[in-house]
Amino acid sequence: MKKAFLVMVLVALLATTTLFAAGQQEAAKPKVTVFWALYDGLTEEYRQNLQDAFMKEYPNIELDIVPIPWDQVYDKLTTSLAGGNPPELSVIGTRWILELLALDAVEPVDKWVSKTTLDNIFDGTKEAFINGQLWGLPVAAGARILAINNTLTKKVPATMEEMRTEALRIKNATGKYGLIMPGKKHTELTDFAYYLYSAGGDFFEINADGSYGKCIINNAAGVKALTYMVDVANKDKSVPAGYLSQTRMESHPVFYAGDAGYVMIGAWVDSALKQAGASFDVTYAQIPPFAGAKPAPLVITDSIAIFSGAKNKKEAGLFLDFFYRDEWKAKFDELIGFPPVTKSAATLPQFQSPLYQALNEAAAVAKPWPLIEGFAEMSDVIWDAVSMAYLGQKTPKQALDDAAKQVDAIKATYE
Repeated sequence: MKKAFLVMVLVALLATTTLFAAGQQEAAKPKVTVFWALYDGLTEEYRQNLQDAFMKEYPNIELDIVPIPWDQVYDKLTTSLAGGNPPELSVIGTRWILELLALDAVEPVDKWVSKTTLDNIFDGTKEAFINGQLWGLPVAAGARILAINNTLTKKVPATMEEMRTEALRIKNATGKYGLIMPGKKHTELTDFAYYLYSAGGDFFEINADGSYGKCIINNAAGVKALTYMVDVANKDKSVPAGYLSQTRMESHPVFYAGDAGYVMIGAWVDSALKQAGASFDVTYAQIPPFAGAKPAPLVITDSIAIFSGAKNKKEAGLFLDFFYRDEWKAKFDELIGFPPVTKSAATLPQFQSPLYQALNEAAAVAKPWPLIEGFAEMSDVIWDAVSMAYLGQKTPKQALDDAAKQVDAIKATYE
């Protein structure tokens, strides 16, 4: 009996030792933790398959893709940073990059990601490119396009001037609206950016080192853009009569209802039209430039960043190279309904619908927001200038001159 008991003890000790050794071996594996934002359409099956496939190809690396609701990502990330335990990777709103840089929390991705991967990504989607370095890869990017209600017009305008003429014709001939133009101040400045970029303008001068110089919204391009907006709204009256009380979300349903000819909009337009029960045919085209300027649609992105305090940055780079292969990144883009950010995926059959063709074409020449501290405050000032011009309280030139001075003053407080 005693002998049998001793044998059982020895077996138990051997099993414990074996399990401990296995655990030590497992613990020795470098671990890559990814904070994985949950987009609409993104499935758990996809996440699990991606994780399993990576660990099958790289059996010596442990991968933990942690699904997090989008509205909780920022809090979870900042908590992990404050606790000194950052993930190797996290999806972020690209606008967070400046805050993360101020904390010295992120690494340039080109330090860890292959040149092959970087070269395959459209330059126009690399919104996290700051001061000559790329601080995050675009994970979801949407350039803006022009949607055209074919019941009211089949004209694809080559210039902003042509669109204004056709918008006026639509109003006069049909009694409908020619163009959607949100006029109520809201959190996004997209509708000014559409016209500013289309006129060849920008928000700031770009210094030789890639940093931002003085505000230039009041130059000839900016004045042309705002003058156009005021004239279309107040002289032509081609926009909804209540445009001054409409945000983007409030104005777009007018187009979905078939009551406007043109709208500048993002990738969600197709699903929004279906949800609204729209029955009219739509053409997707490029936001036209002003005569003499080049197309430059606005693009808005989310990114994925590598964190400087993480332990396994080299392995994180390997995961990004894996994830950005067409097999995985193209499927990701398809699930969330965004156009692909990679050149190779843009040629795949599933992205050849008229909507995706327009989005891909826009992505190739798209232009992002300026990534500058205090831009939300600056946007508020510019919105005020646009509003005053709409209301006739100032000329477009006066409004933008005053706004540019205020923006430069705000900028100076961050320098």
